[in-house]
Amino acid sequence: MKKFFVSIIILLIFSSASFSAQKIDLDLTKLNTMMQYSTLFNIMTKPDDYTGKIIKINGLFDSAKDPDTGINYFAVVVMDASACCASGLDFELKNNYQYPKDYPEIGAKITVVGKFERYTEGEDIYYHLTEADLL
Repeated sequence: MKKFFVSIIILLIFSSASFSAQKIDLDLTKLNTMMQYSTLFNIMTKPDDYTGKIIKINGLFDSAKDPDTGINYFAVVVMDASACCASGLDFELKNNYQYPKDYPEIGAKITVVGKFERYTEGEDIYYHLTEADLL
Protein backbone atom coordinates (compact mmCIF):
# COMPACT_ATOMS: atom_id res chain seq x y z
CA MET A 1 0.00 0.00 0.00
CA LYS A 2 2.87 2.33 0.85
CA LYS A 3 4.44 1.71 -2.60
CA PHE A 4 1.13 2.63 -4.21
CA PHE A 5 1.02 6.04 -2.47
CA VAL A 6 4.68 6.72 -3.28
CA SER A 7 3.97 5.88 -6.94
CA ILE A 8 0.99 8.27 -6.99
CA ILE A 9 3.05 11.07 -5.45
CA ILE A 10 5.86 10.58 -7.98
CA LEU A 11 3.33 10.55 -10.83
CA LEU A 12 1.76 13.79 -9.58
CA ILE A 13 5.16 15.47 -9.27
CA PHE A 14 6.15 14.58 -12.83
CA SER A 15 2.78 15.43 -14.36
CA SER A 16 2.69 18.88 -12.73
CA ALA A 17 6.28 19.72 -13.57
CA SER A 18 6.08 19.75 -17.35
CA PHE A 19 8.07 22.95 -17.90
CA SER A 20 10.35 22.34 -14.94
CA ALA A 21 11.35 19.09 -16.65
CA GLN A 22 12.16 21.08 -19.79
CA LYS A 23 15.10 23.39 -20.10
CA ILE A 24 14.20 26.86 -18.88
CA ASP A 25 16.04 29.29 -21.13
CA LEU A 26 15.59 32.35 -18.94
CA ASP A 27 14.84 32.21 -15.21
CA LEU A 28 13.93 35.69 -14.03
CA THR A 29 13.03 34.40 -10.55
CA LYS A 30 16.73 34.27 -9.67
CA LEU A 31 17.17 38.01 -10.29
CA ASN A 32 16.60 40.87 -7.87
CA THR A 33 13.62 43.13 -8.59
CA MET A 34 15.59 45.77 -10.50
CA MET A 35 17.28 43.19 -12.76
CA GLN A 36 14.01 41.33 -13.27
CA TYR A 37 12.23 44.55 -14.28
CA SER A 38 15.13 45.54 -16.57
CA THR A 39 15.25 42.12 -18.21
CA LEU A 40 11.50 42.15 -18.81
CA PHE A 41 11.85 45.62 -20.36
CA ASN A 42 14.56 44.23 -22.65
CA ILE A 43 12.37 41.25 -23.59
CA MET A 44 9.53 43.57 -24.58
CA THR A 45 11.77 45.92 -26.59
CA LYS A 46 13.61 43.09 -28.40
CA PRO A 47 10.98 40.32 -28.48
CA ASP A 48 12.42 38.51 -31.51
CA ASP A 49 15.52 37.69 -29.43
CA TYR A 50 13.33 35.75 -26.98
CA THR A 51 10.65 34.21 -29.21
CA GLY A 52 10.42 30.45 -28.63
CA LYS A 53 12.33 30.61 -25.33
CA ILE A 54 11.00 29.06 -22.13
CA ILE A 55 10.80 31.84 -19.53
CA LYS A 56 10.18 31.55 -15.80
CA ILE A 57 9.00 34.72 -14.06
CA ASN A 58 7.42 35.67 -10.77
CA GLY A 59 5.41 38.70 -9.74
CA LEU A 60 1.83 39.70 -9.01
CA PHE A 61 -1.20 38.25 -10.77
CA ASP A 62 -3.46 40.60 -12.70
CA SER A 63 -6.36 40.18 -15.09
CA ALA A 64 -8.26 42.43 -17.47
CA LYS A 65 -11.31 41.82 -19.61
CA ASP A 66 -11.67 43.40 -23.04
CA PRO A 67 -15.13 44.99 -22.98
CA ASP A 68 -15.50 44.69 -26.76
CA THR A 69 -14.59 41.01 -27.14
CA GLY A 70 -15.22 39.66 -23.64
CA ILE A 71 -11.78 38.00 -23.68
CA ASN A 72 -9.97 37.77 -20.32
CA TYR A 73 -6.25 38.51 -20.38
CA PHE A 74 -3.91 37.39 -17.61
CA ALA A 75 -0.51 38.78 -16.67
CA VAL A 76 2.31 38.48 -14.22
CA VAL A 77 3.27 42.01 -13.15
CA VAL A 78 6.83 42.90 -12.14
CA MET A 79 7.61 46.03 -10.13
CA ASP A 80 10.91 47.89 -10.28
CA ALA A 81 13.05 48.22 -7.12
CA SER A 82 11.34 51.42 -5.95
CA ALA A 83 7.86 49.99 -6.76
CA CYS A 84 6.99 53.11 -8.75
CA CYS A 85 6.91 51.41 -12.15
CA ALA A 86 5.46 48.12 -13.28
CA SER A 87 5.66 45.97 -16.37
CA GLY A 88 3.57 42.95 -17.16
CA LEU A 89 3.87 39.84 -19.25
CA ASP A 90 0.69 38.21 -20.53
CA PHE A 91 0.32 34.48 -20.20
CA GLU A 92 -2.05 31.82 -21.42
CA LEU A 93 -2.32 28.69 -19.31
CA LYS A 94 -2.05 25.41 -21.20
CA ASN A 95 -4.80 23.53 -19.41
CA ASN A 96 -8.52 24.21 -19.43
CA TYR A 97 -8.49 26.58 -16.49
CA GLN A 98 -11.66 28.58 -15.86
CA TYR A 99 -11.53 32.16 -14.68
CA PRO A 100 -11.92 33.11 -11.88
CA LYS A 101 -12.31 29.77 -10.05
CA ASP A 102 -8.99 28.21 -11.18
CA TYR A 103 -6.89 31.39 -10.97
CA PRO A 104 -5.26 33.18 -8.04
CA GLU A 105 -6.72 36.37 -6.63
CA ILE A 106 -5.71 39.68 -8.22
CA GLY A 107 -2.49 40.84 -6.56
CA ALA A 108 -1.43 37.36 -5.42
CA LYS A 109 2.23 36.42 -5.82
CA ILE A 110 2.67 33.92 -8.64
CA THR A 111 5.36 32.16 -10.63
CA VAL A 112 4.69 31.38 -14.29
CA VAL A 113 6.67 29.28 -16.77
CA GLY A 114 5.85 29.32 -20.46
CA LYS A 115 7.05 29.71 -24.02
CA PHE A 116 7.45 33.29 -25.21
CA GLU A 117 5.50 33.62 -28.45
CA ARG A 118 4.11 36.22 -30.80
CA TYR A 119 0.41 36.54 -31.59
CA THR A 120 -1.78 38.97 -33.47
CA GLU A 121 -5.21 40.43 -32.89
CA GLY A 122 -6.41 42.22 -35.96
CA GLU A 123 -3.41 44.16 -37.23
CA ASP A 124 -1.76 44.45 -33.80
CA ILE A 125 1.19 42.28 -32.73
CA TYR A 126 1.57 41.14 -29.12
CA TYR A 127 3.78 38.74 -27.17
CA HIS A 128 2.90 36.41 -24.34
CA LEU A 129 3.81 33.18 -22.59
CA THR A 130 1.94 30.25 -24.13
CA GLU A 131 1.45 26.74 -22.79
CA ALA A 132 2.12 28.29 -19.39
CA ASP A 133 2.06 26.65 -15.98
CA LEU A 134 1.37 28.34 -12.65
CA LEU A 135 3.90 27.03 -10.15
